Amino acid sequence: MEAINISQIGMSYNGHKVLDGVSTTIESGKVVALLGRNGAGKTTLLNILNASLKPIAGRASLLGVDSEQNPALLRQSCVLVDEECHLYPWMTPTVLARTFSSLYPTWNQPLYEKTLADFAIAADQKIATFSKGTRRKLQLAFALAIEPKVLLLDEPVGGVDAVAREEILNSLIESLVEKGVTVVLSSHELKDISGVCDHVLILSGGRFVVDCSKDDLAASVRKVTLQLENAVESLPTHPAILAARANGAELELVVKDCSDEGLARILANFKVKSQSSSGMTLEELFKAITRHEKS
Repeated sequence: MEAINISQIGMSYNGHKVLDGVSTTIESGKVVALLGRNGAGKTTLLNILNASLKPIAGRASLLGVDSEQNPALLRQSCVLVDEECHLYPWMTPTVLARTFSSLYPTWNQPLYEKTLADFAIAADQKIATFSKGTRRKLQLAFALAIEPKVLLLDEPVGGVDAVAREEILNSLIESLVEKGVTVVLSSHELKDISGVCDHVLILSGGRFVVDCSKDDLAASVRKVTLQLENAVESLPTHPAILAARANGAELELVVKDCSDEGLARILANFKVKSQSSSGMTLEELFKAITRHEKS
């Protein structure tokens, strides 16, 4: 079943195009890593999906609900946990739930109380006294109690310690997957999220330069290092080349879905002395694709 449909979404700020006709579909129950440098458009896209922001072009729907036509209905099944931790500091977790739970028909108070206990969050302590990690866990506890079908997480482990990261990214994500919840997770903690995601989206230049399952990515992407007879004058371009850079006579390519025969055709005009290839981690791939961008 399709949980999220993104069709030709475009967004600009002050004449700068952040999203340039991005499209994809995400199946229910998937954990999706949404990656990109600062300013690549990750937070913008999450806010569009949550109907908090209107795109200048295209449309998005979640669970068949159009984000522009029925935002209130959409937010009953889709929850965005943003990076800023917008919580009233004078409230306690108990007061927070008492104040806002009535807005959500699916609110699960026992689950809220259980998650607070699991995360060791004091229910009657003022939020102002909480660390950033505890405030982040409180946000997640509240989001989980809504029992969303789609959960959007913007930097959920930013600024939290290793123990909190483990709790959020492993225990929490695992429990959500068991319930069939679709999770879209934007994070810079690539080592941490690579272990929990099963689909990867990488935003670069306003578009998805990578949109595939993590397993397909591991099987189809490789780094090729070539020693040439002469210094590289211009980098080769081809749809199969995700990234390229040169240092003198050494040429490094990141290629996807490219056979040795296909690579030979791409490099027909280069005099190759030797070449080697290797697989790439998600972190290595991300750095190779986005290293030219400014953050």
